[in-house]
Amino acid sequence: MVRWVDQGGGRRHCEMARVRDLEFLVLVILLDLYLPVHTAQMTAREALEYVAYVETHNCNGGTGNSLQLQFDPTVWNTYALAAVRTANFLSKMITYYNNSASSISEHLLYSLVTNNVHLKSVIFGSAIAMEPDPSLPYPLMCPYAYKETDNTSTVTVNAKDLSVSYNYTDPQTEWYHKLRFRRYDNISIVTDQVQLRTGNSLLPVSDVTQPVSFLEDGRWTNPYFDCGGGDIWMVTYSSPFFGLSSDHKSVIFRGVATIDIELTNIDVNQCDPDLASPGGALDVFRGTHNCQPTTVCVFTPGNGFTRGAYKCECAPGYFFPHTHTSQKYYNGSQIEAEITRHNTTSLQHYTCSQCAPGCVTCSDASPCLFTRNLYIKAVVLVLTIITIVVIIIVSAMIFHLRESKVIKSGSPIFLLIMCAGSALMCLQLFVMFPDADTLLCVVMPWPYHLGFVLLYGSLLLKTWRISVIFKQGQFKRVHLPDKTLIRRFVPIVAITAAYLVAWTSANRNTTQTRETNSGLKFTMCTENWWSYSAYGIEVLMLLFGVYLCFTVRKAPASFNESKHITWSIYNAIILSTFILIIVQFVAETSGPDLMYILYFLNCQVVVTITLVLILAPKFYAVHMKLEVRRRDSLPTISGLVTQNIQRPMRTVGVQTSGGPGEPDIVSHNATWLPFRKRSRVRPVEIPSSNKYEATMTIDSVKSTS
Repeated sequence: MVRWVDQGGGRRHCEMARVRDLEFLVLVILLDLYLPVHTAQMTAREALEYVAYVETHNCNGGTGNSLQLQFDPTVWNTYALAAVRTANFLSKMITYYNNSASSISEHLLYSLVTNNVHLKSVIFGSAIAMEPDPSLPYPLMCPYAYKETDNTSTVTVNAKDLSVSYNYTDPQTEWYHKLRFRRYDNISIVTDQVQLRTGNSLLPVSDVTQPVSFLEDGRWTNPYFDCGGGDIWMVTYSSPFFGLSSDHKSVIFRGVATIDIELTNIDVNQCDPDLASPGGALDVFRGTHNCQPTTVCVFTPGNGFTRGAYKCECAPGYFFPHTHTSQKYYNGSQIEAEITRHNTTSLQHYTCSQCAPGCVTCSDASPCLFTRNLYIKAVVLVLTIITIVVIIIVSAMIFHLRESKVIKSGSPIFLLIMCAGSALMCLQLFVMFPDADTLLCVVMPWPYHLGFVLLYGSLLLKTWRISVIFKQGQFKRVHLPDKTLIRRFVPIVAITAAYLVAWTSANRNTTQTRETNSGLKFTMCTENWWSYSAYGIEVLMLLFGVYLCFTVRKAPASFNESKHITWSIYNAIILSTFILIIVQFVAETSGPDLMYILYFLNCQVVVTITLVLILAPKFYAVHMKLEVRRRDSLPTISGLVTQNIQRPMRTVGVQTSGGPGEPDIVSHNATWLPFRKRSRVRPVEIPSSNKYEATMTIDSVKSTS
């Protein structure tokens, strides 16, 4: 209060008082803005702790124990309409009786609230709180009906005057106080036209004006503990009802009609939000669980409005450490109790153990990945290295002995290409030594398939040249030097490389996870139609080699190494196919160690045995200094013996190599063709002008009389 005194000091005193009042007003405004945001609002975890506190302590009458939470109660709007209809009915009654509530009987009020509760819904209670008015029989009047369940699960509706237990006009009574002092400038006022009946006729139309409340005119409370009412946690929707002013242009607050939603039987879901599960009004508690990072929160419904309604199950990749117990999870209520006792250090006991590497799920620490045997891998790799070293030594020997007649007859350039292809195929085992991954699976087809074409492509071209010479050389000159064969060989290699490039570019999923018979997982390279097509083409290539071998089966054995080429092709097509079939149907379920061994055996079949069959006879001939001698009978590839004693023969020479400045020697490989008449035959040496060539020549024949 400001007092005015004399003109001087009194005026100054008045100004100082105004300044102090202004400072106080600013402080009040700041507190009013700050406190609701920073102190009144609880976190969801604090709210749950408060719920646990109320459950274990006595309460005083009233609704002061509330949870200051922002939640979504719109899921209960359907039930809130019961309170809206009750409020509009009371507004009509009060307005109709000139804003007096005296004409509304107490029995009618109890009938309204009990009727709301009798609905088969989640409505626990209903109240009509009257604004204090001289027309009421009591200073405070609040008929209240609520459900009560006895030990036999029989539901009974009880009704009483709530104002006897506590003063609902108290500022802490949120469901009444918030609406009591709200501004209602926008409340709808409607006028209905009603014709009442008198006897068998209707009276003239009369206008009935009343305020009408809608759902948005009411208010949902925060969850609170109704001590003295239902003694439960609940949330209340309040709908105001009104009287009209004398001019019918404004409304007068006359009380509220409420419905209570019991939260005791509504579960609190503290687990993390899940898009697959439907939301609820109390989703504000989502994510407040105390499961440890190695566990996953699983909601357990049916526990009601209490915390700890969840269990902590082990997350994927982890297992419950107590393997001998039947309960493979931690109880959420037990964890929450530890939090209440402020024993946060014990939470480390509610963790799960990590599974072995490669396990998606597991029940113990048993391994899930196949552990490769390092000794097997090492032995196979050492043997492969020895094989490659031997191939390099053999290549050096071929290059050193390239002028030898025996080596020259087998085309040294193709022998070296065969060695290169063999070494390249052996490199596949180096790629397979580590565990399979994307890069290794991209690289793995290259050494095997490219080396296969180099090795067996050379053999097939050499056999093809023999076949052409053997079939056509009797009738015309055949010119097939090594350079011609190489020109035919280059496109084959180029097509193979192009196929491998396309395979590498198109193959996206290069690895796959397989399981052994014992359930252990391992990673292997994907077998798809690219790989099957490559194997199919190689089989066709070998079958073509079988055909070529068939065409030269009657050629004399001293005519090049065609007999040994035939053996090597038969060996590759039979043994290698058998091994690859075993890999597909047996080894993939037995583990990568067996696959590694089988691929090594396949390498030995197609590489080592082939090189031994082709090169061993040549090196033996060089070592023993054997030369091809002319004989009257020579074994053919098929093992038959051709003899011609009575009829003279003529020689057919084959030239496959010749050094610079040296004549090509052709008499070391000769075929014997019969003449009709006797003749004396002698081998002839034909120069080839320093060219690699294969020609058929007929020696000069001198007839004897």
